[in-house]
Amino acid sequence: MIKVVFVGTGGGAPSRRGLPAFLVKRDDFSALLDCGEGTQITMVNHSLNVMNVKLIAITHLHADHVLGLPSLIQTMGMYDRREKLTVMGPKGLKDFLETVFERTYFRPNFPIEFVESYEQGNVKVTPFPTCHVVPSQGYLVQEADSFNLDADRLRSEGVTDWRVMRALKEGREVRLGERTLKPEDFLIPKRGVKLAYTGDTRPCEKVVRAVSGVDLLLHDSTFEKGIDAGEYGHSTSVEAAEVALEAKVKRLALVHVSSRYPDPSELLKQARRVFPMTVLPDDLSFLSLQA
Repeated sequence: MIKVVFVGTGGGAPSRRGLPAFLVKRDDFSALLDCGEGTQITMVNHSLNVMNVKLIAITHLHADHVLGLPSLIQTMGMYDRREKLTVMGPKGLKDFLETVFERTYFRPNFPIEFVESYEQGNVKVTPFPTCHVVPSQGYLVQEADSFNLDADRLRSEGVTDWRVMRALKEGREVRLGERTLKPEDFLIPKRGVKLAYTGDTRPCEKVVRAVSGVDLLLHDSTFEKGIDAGEYGHSTSVEAAEVALEAKVKRLALVHVSSRYPDPSELLKQARRVFPMTVLPDDLSFLSLQA
């Protein structure tokens, strides 16, 4: 099961909604997607452990998506972090952090590794291209597929030995009397959960291809219908819904909602007319995803 905590769901200017930040957790995997100003304050004030974060993935270098990162790293240092922090992001992110560290007279007391993709246990995080006005990328978080034993078939064939069952589940053939039991004959595949986060983007075919079939899509939904969001490299909630429909995703979450909408319920209504399985999450709400 993957849990997504919507730490900040606004965009651009701060409002009652925090700036973009999304915490993705599974067992001991913990990743933060984007880190707008105030992210660490929100997390600390609501008992979301910043020290457990293993990966921070930034979509692009606009201020509302990245300015919380240096202060979060400094807080980790003041909390005496020693564990390595992995960071992903577009070209220029490493130079940005190095410059901030130099100008603020701070140097992390723990290693920071910059990577292009990330894998921990059964979870993999990979970037995909998006269509914003500056270099940008979204992220696909994938849980590995797993397999369950077909216990009914095993029992029907008289197999009850737990050692045989364990070997089959581990993918090993088992010699049983005159028979050879092959794992592929007794394993039922279970697809892992997939979610995608676009960051800022206008609707485009590259995004549709990248997010095809995901269980949850977090898509830029900055404006209501009727605004030329693409001029600013953004999407309306209707355009986000159209992407979700075309990509055949299971559920859509509207994020990066402009501060011009103190009541964004109309964005949700407009999106649901196109894609009924749409939600408009509030800050600090969460979704648990199971395949």
